[in-house]
Amino acid sequence: MESGLEKLQGRLLEMYDAFSGLAEKEHLTVFLVGGSALGAVRHQGFIPWDDDIDAAMLRADFEKMEHILAARDNRIGEFRYLPAENETYPDAPVGHLYDGHVVDRKGYRGAVKIDIHPLDGVPESGILRKVQNISSKIYYLYVYHHPAKNKGRLMRFLTRLILLATPECMRRGLVKRLKKRITAWNSGDVRAVCSLFGEAGYVREILPVSVVQPPRSITFASREYKTFHEVERYLSQRYGPDYMELPPVEERRPRHGTDTASIS
Repeated sequence: MESGLEKLQGRLLEMYDAFSGLAEKEHLTVFLVGGSALGAVRHQGFIPWDDDIDAAMLRADFEKMEHILAARDNRIGEFRYLPAENETYPDAPVGHLYDGHVVDRKGYRGAVKIDIHPLDGVPESGILRKVQNISSKIYYLYVYHHPAKNKGRLMRFLTRLILLATPECMRRGLVKRLKKRITAWNSGDVRAVCSLFGEAGYVREILPVSVVQPPRSITFASREYKTFHEVERYLSQRYGPDYMELPPVEERRPRHGTDTASIS
């Protein structure tokens, strides 16, 4: 009999097949990244205790995908897409694909989801990189629209103060201007890209374009998906050179609090 986590992972595969299938039909590339890329390399599938799938798209493809999905009422069959900037369930400014059945019954919190990160061009100048990094953090704050968590009391106080001091009409305008600033390096001869809202932090998320492109096929749970061209180099930078080693037993547990009981 399947465990709750195994059912959840099976549902995630259905969701990712639907999303990546639509992307392929529209000639857009989706990459497995993060723990999903690590699972593909180390386990040829899910990390046994993982409860999500992490994906990424170059900004141009990401924007096209959001436009395509908007025309479909942000749905792919029974799955529901929330754009990077949304007011329904504010979250990190990346795309999210949810299990619509769970959302209809219990709402977004704890629902099965896939995170789709946009990859943005990075300037070569160190000063401009600081501008992009700081601007992306402010953009995150205004899109998420909640004080910072797990950053200490001072940061939580400051971010709450910033939000209280920013009228709603001004916040919306700032979101637009900040997005324009952080995505300003996506045209021309881009040499590096970054998941600006990745868990590893700005510096560790920066990758040479040659590491990302052209995409490479990789086996994941008996399926063939796309990942970064030099995925081993990416994983070494993201998780350290010993990424093939298993973590301590006490760390082998789901991280996202997904409600496995909600999977039918």
